[in-house]
Amino acid sequence: MNYEIIELQQFSGKRAGIYSVMVANDNLTLFDHFVKAYVKEHAGEIRSITQYLAYIGNRYGIQNRFFKVKRGWSAEVSCALFDHPEKKLRLYCFRIGTAALIIGGGMPRTGRTGRTARMGVPEKLLDRISRDISRKIQTGDIYWSDQDGRLEGNLIFTTEGD
Repeated sequence: MNYEIIELQQFSGKRAGIYSVMVANDNLTLFDHFVKAYVKEHAGEIRSITQYLAYIGNRYGIQNRFFKVKRGWSAEVSCALFDHPEKKLRLYCFRIGTAALIIGGGMPRTGRTGRTARMGVPEKLLDRISRDISRKIQTGDIYWSDQDGRLEGNLIFTTEGD
């Protein structure tokens, strides 16, 4: 799978960079697809999620209180944007330290329990992406620029070899 990490300027700010993934031959990010799929049925929750993202990027940074990390996920930084128990919509993310947040996609919570309930398509895709990003961070192909306050380096991923 070929994809690129794209900064979401509308959410990024002085406290954190907010990014999403754009799969090759698609003109929407995974976050755009998430919003498009659920805005009619969950408009209030989409508004709440976008507000949280703006707060994270501009005001608070990436703090643990905004995220729910589920046990058993292969990447310990994969998480869901924290919401209130009565809310159903989940947005899955990958945190890079306290400075960058990669937004995958999401889906409504089903109420099922167990690992199989947690590992739907958005999480599996984000799990793969988080491994790819971690590998590029370890090799220095992706890094955090203190000067620019953004992710820098090779943000394009290809199956033909990174």
